[in-house]
Amino acid sequence: MRNLIRACAGFALGIDRNLLRPPRYAVQRAIWKPFYLLSLLTVGGFLFMQLHAEGYISRRYTVRQIVAESTNIVFGTVTEVNTKRQTAKVKVEENLKGTSEFKEIKIRIDVGQEDHPRKLMRLMKRGEPIIIFYLKQGARIDSLGHINGKWFQTQAQHRGDRNRVWWMFTHLEIHLNEDKVSRRESTPDFQRELRAMLGADAIQLLFFKTETYEAEPPVIFRIDSVAERWIAYHETKNRDLPGLSEADILWLGFRSLSEGRYRLNKSQENRIKKFVRAGGVVIASGQDSDADRPCGTGWLPEPLRGVESTSRNDFEPTSRAGELFKAPHRIRSGQLALDDSWDGWNQKYEVLATTNDGKEIVVAKLKYGKGMYLITSLHNRNKSHVSKNRRMLENLMHFAVEFLGESR
Repeated sequence: MRNLIRACAGFALGIDRNLLRPPRYAVQRAIWKPFYLLSLLTVGGFLFMQLHAEGYISRRYTVRQIVAESTNIVFGTVTEVNTKRQTAKVKVEENLKGTSEFKEIKIRIDVGQEDHPRKLMRLMKRGEPIIIFYLKQGARIDSLGHINGKWFQTQAQHRGDRNRVWWMFTHLEIHLNEDKVSRRESTPDFQRELRAMLGADAIQLLFFKTETYEAEPPVIFRIDSVAERWIAYHETKNRDLPGLSEADILWLGFRSLSEGRYRLNKSQENRIKKFVRAGGVVIASGQDSDADRPCGTGWLPEPLRGVESTSRNDFEPTSRAGELFKAPHRIRSGQLALDDSWDGWNQKYEVLATTNDGKEIVVAKLKYGKGMYLITSLHNRNKSHVSKNRRMLENLMHFAVEFLGESR
């Protein structure tokens, strides 16, 4: 059993041992803010794996923090409970945040610590509603579940066939179930609360990404709210952009349109233009352009040319930039990571910042119909670049949400 538990919880966590203060084996020090949920989940797993003690987290975590740090939140129903094998199956019925690749979540409860499997088995009843919050990074999945008013934790590895993935139960959470900022005594009531936070009243953002560049989305997805409005995130790698008609913002991720070759066809380009004309906002991270193969711009209603540029960090805001480089963060020249850019614009573009002595765009705004494009030359290839551009990504989000508020 010990080896099985180690296999279930044994991820390469890289946790700083200074976070551990024996003999309580709980996190006492503040954890860097952007990684609340990751720390909440992985430190518990680390303690469970290494110390065979109760791997609970002693600091407070609000529902808002858990929601913000989850890549996915799904609602489901327990469809099967095997009391002999101590397993359960959950049918995924609704994606509240993100688009889950799982239609069914299979949970092994027998691998949990101490008497926790017995306690969770009492909560797992066929037909019961359940909420699964999870953070997916590569093949690794860290999860918090909520059923019958109780929080519990699982971990999984997703490699290959999703139908063969088992989510391994570790323990019921003590502090989340006791602290007033996280305790929720009714799962159906909690579902209604989450719908109010992330449902129709929230700003719906569709993120178009590639399989290559994974550093950008998590940083953007941590922007949980702007101007007291929640952001509900959905992501896709499908160039047909399913769900675009329900979105408020389309974020074209770094090099999602072009790398070596341009990826969109006419139909897909027209979908984007129709979305903006009807009132949507498109934010475009930097795209790849080569001297003999510039990024295509058929997704824009006005001419623009992608240009190959050297990596740089200098820029000059124009008089039209407004609050873009001031709110919520003040950003100065030298504080961004920039790469391939744009030129050849006409007077319909509002250029908000330039580089290379005013010859190339850093950020430009283009109103079209009821909506708006924000085109950038941000270089978000890896974690170092994205860390440098993190504040600008947040400023772009605030700029877009302010536009939506003024135009509707």
